[in-house]
Amino acid sequence: MSKEKTKEEIIAHKKNAIRKLNALLESYISSEKEILLKKTDLMAYWIEEYTNYIRNEHDFDPKCLKAYKRGDIIKLNFGFNIGSEYGGLHYAIVVNNRNARNSSVLTVIPLTSLKVDESQIHPDDVFLGNEIYKSLKLKYNIISQNLNKEKAETEEYHKAFNILYDMAKEKLDVVHSSPSDSSTFEQDMQEAQKHVDTLRKIFETIDKKVKDNTLAQQQLEKIGAEIAHMKVGSVALVSSITTISKMRIYDPKNARGVLNGIRLSENAMEKINLKLKELFIHA
Repeated sequence: MSKEKTKEEIIAHKKNAIRKLNALLESYISSEKEILLKKTDLMAYWIEEYTNYIRNEHDFDPKCLKAYKRGDIIKLNFGFNIGSEYGGLHYAIVVNNRNARNSSVLTVIPLTSLKVDESQIHPDDVFLGNEIYKSLKLKYNIISQNLNKEKAETEEYHKAFNILYDMAKEKLDVVHSSPSDSSTFEQDMQEAQKHVDTLRKIFETIDKKVKDNTLAQQQLEKIGAEIAHMKVGSVALVSSITTISKMRIYDPKNARGVLNGIRLSENAMEKINLKLKELFIHA
């Protein structure tokens, strides 16, 4: 059993570790080799990100995230890893049969884009074609169609509001010009109040629709940006299956996430199931 360190020993250990890290990064920078400069930048990014994870881990509540199901496509930060270990911000497939909302971890299979001919992919990998791209494009089209419909309905509500506003103003002008003891004053007052109440309801409806449409437009733009960065063909790196903290998940975190609702087909998941059995289950 290792001896418990004193505070002074821990401080010295920390300083030594930081000194070694800084010396390594400085040596990479001094080399002026493009590959090492890029590596330095990636390591610096990861150190910043990792520091944020550590700082926030005690306050992290996985129940604040959406529920994830087998086959869901997520985007997460695998981090800066060693050798051929997969790293960086990439898509992944959720493979848990059941994952509780309060679970802080998730088991995933990383995804990469097709970089060679389909016939040349590694035997441990599974080619998924353009299924993810097509699913995201379909989501984009559906939201776009619904948004256009909602905008048209909102415009109709605006027209109805303007018409009713003129009617209410006309009725109020009549009320204001009539003596309070006239035979029609009470009736005119009631009709004017009805117009005002209806105007209030229409205004509330318009206000809600405008806010919803704004959110939908923002989501549509995010999905469009994601599609623009996607490459043709996805490959599941089945042999790199790993369990990650949900803190690493970039998207989707809730129902508004770009990838929310994007899930592999049963056919694609069956291909992955067979590959998992081939690689990890002894016959």
